[in-house]
Amino acid sequence: MTTPNVRPGIRYDSEDSFSDWFVRNKTWVSWALLALAVGIAGLWFYQRSRALRQQNAEKAYFQARQSAAAGNLPLAASDLKKVATRYEGTRPGTQAALLLAQSLYDQKKHKEGIAELDKVLSSAPKDFVASIHALKANGYEELKDFVLAADGYKAAASATKFPAEKAQYQAAAARSYMSGGKPAEATAIWAELAVDETSPLAAEARVRLGEIAAKPMTT
Repeated sequence: MTTPNVRPGIRYDSEDSFSDWFVRNKTWVSWALLALAVGIAGLWFYQRSRALRQQNAEKAYFQARQSAAAGNLPLAASDLKKVATRYEGTRPGTQAALLLAQSLYDQKKHKEGIAELDKVLSSAPKDFVASIHALKANGYEELKDFVLAADGYKAAASATKFPAEKAQYQAAAARSYMSGGKPAEATAIWAELAVDETSPLAAEARVRLGEIAAKPMTT
């Protein structure tokens, strides 16, 4: 007579069927299934809400752009501000903030434009961060605060993932440092660009280094 091949450590009990186990633990099983259902429903609702918010943001941004395209800058600024505030953190909301800042710049309200960009910088999608820093730098240039402008361009260079764009921002930072009376900071940037033979700015960098070397340093 042969005996069943039973794995060591596993107790076989015909009376301990799955049905018996389920009856004894049905309350726990019910709560576990309920929690799973609630979790799945919550995830679906969250994803659905995000999708609807994105759609509404895109629609609102498109409508605000129409005001800007019509040349009504005060109305455009009002509409764009609403979109940027309500849909902060979304791509359309960030685009609205960028366009809002530019429309304020066009009205010579550079401080106000920079302030709007500051509001969305921390929550903006990563691929917008470089553009926000660069537009802030534009505003500081208009305000003749060239050192802050240079710092903004350097931040934009650090944020972008595109080498050509990074070089452009670095060059802009160097020019602003020169305008702000910071030749040492400008020299450091131009020196970095000058050794990169693949950069279209290498030739300009060498020229700028020559100009700085030929100019007497002031203290």
